[in-house]
Amino acid sequence: MHNTAEIAASDILLIDDHILVAEGFKELLLKILPPGSKVDICFSVDKARMNLQGGSYRFVITDLMIPGQDVLEFITYCRKTFKNIIIIVITGVVDANSIRACLAAGANGYLSKAIEPRDVKLALEYTYLGKKFISNDLSGKLADSILSAENTALTAKEMEILRLIAAGKGTKVIAEILFISPITVMTHKRNILRKLNLHSATELVKYAYDNNLV
Repeated sequence: MHNTAEIAASDILLIDDHILVAEGFKELLLKILPPGSKVDICFSVDKARMNLQGGSYRFVITDLMIPGQDVLEFITYCRKTFKNIIIIVITGVVDANSIRACLAAGANGYLSKAIEPRDVKLALEYTYLGKKFISNDLSGKLADSILSAENTALTAKEMEILRLIAAGKGTKVIAEILFISPITVMTHKRNILRKLNLHSATELVKYAYDNNLV
């Protein structure tokens, strides 16, 4: 017996390309949701867009990996088009970059498919109240990613110098462009190398191109 989620009766649009998985999850949701709720299933993003235009859904729950579908773009579309809709991602993709990308695109919650029914109930309740929700098995990954990003983040000035180095500018030219001394440029360059764990100007240039900074 599953406890009923403490939210108002809600219509949910569920998106997953695996029919049996979707049907099983629908049954679970109907046990958790309060009476009067409804769950519709779509097997593609295109069908989901059509349903959204003609429905009054409070929640969109979607897998992240659907063959041939750009789910991240769909999340962005939902957030821009339906300001108040609640978007929850439930997926087998559990890397920190995917979590951050979905939250940045407008998702309200992110859960792995290894969750317990209790996590689904909590996700519905938290997001219904306007809070972000990440399942417990993933929150550590996101926290580690954030801490790592904070420890290695380049300042605006360092980013500017990195781009100029990648563009082939020497220390003296960079100093003239930015109206700072060559020594300051060299100090910034050492800090950039340290933060990115790189060891030469060649590696800096490769890093800049690999990350589309130039």
